[in-house]
Amino acid sequence: MSPEALPSRVTRQKRILGWLTSMRLSNSPTVVSNVFVGAALAGVLQPDHPSVAMLAVAMVLYYTAGMILNDVCDFTWDKVHRPSRPMPAGVVSRGAGTVAVVVLFAVGTVLLWYAGGLNSVVSGVILIGVIALYDFWHKSNPASPLVMALCRVLVYVTAFVAFSWPLTTALGIASLLLVLYMTGLTAIAKSEARPSMVGYWPAAILFMGPFFYGLRGGSFQAHVLATMLAIWILYSLRTVYREENRNIGLAIGRLIAGISMFDALVLASTGATQSVTAALVAFGTTLVFQRYVEGT
Repeated sequence: MSPEALPSRVTRQKRILGWLTSMRLSNSPTVVSNVFVGAALAGVLQPDHPSVAMLAVAMVLYYTAGMILNDVCDFTWDKVHRPSRPMPAGVVSRGAGTVAVVVLFAVGTVLLWYAGGLNSVVSGVILIGVIALYDFWHKSNPASPLVMALCRVLVYVTAFVAFSWPLTTALGIASLLLVLYMTGLTAIAKSEARPSMVGYWPAAILFMGPFFYGLRGGSFQAHVLATMLAIWILYSLRTVYREENRNIGLAIGRLIAGISMFDALVLASTGATQSVTAALVAFGTTLVFQRYVEGT
């Protein structure tokens, strides 16, 4: 390779990594496991069902669009506080990011139509609205952790309504517990820009999922998964509550991966054994991807 070709290759590599970072692609497997939960709660227990696969692709496209839109909306703030982010660093242009958001949402919505019909499209459009609300208003909105949690719950709902209606109590319980997990996670993430440590309430509500599914009369698999998730949460929080060398970003990356372990726990309660395995694979895949692409 000639010396002249090397800089352009490095630039291309930086641009690709910049896009992957802006997309938070490393966290996408957790969205896939969310879809498995919604489908299983509607009675579709096979993760390789054609419509489930199409829904998973659609929701990953929505997630990707939402992450890029987040960088578009945070551009001015990032220029001051996180200048190494792809857009303020000039690796990804803000205009290209905006176009990508529109295209990804549009393609995802078409896939929702083919996978789940009108019910999924309506739920998907609501999800787009909630994603936009979070991205445009999360910096000064004290309720932004709840808005972020609602985004994840709507992935459950969008997958569920593709196969069943009306909504069920089991879906409501799983959604409420996911809201608590996501609210705690997001509250801890927002503390990264603050000089003082976050309070203990976000950590406490992270444990509500394993506490509920661990105490109810479920399968041995569910009890094991509840214990595993509780241990993982404790392990993740090790870098949050200490005076020196706090590392909120590391904890958040691990807790985001833990979403798929939470999903596996919910799936165990439905008897979807194959989907439990797939969700655990999503958990491990997220951790591996986070080694190469920044997850926060």
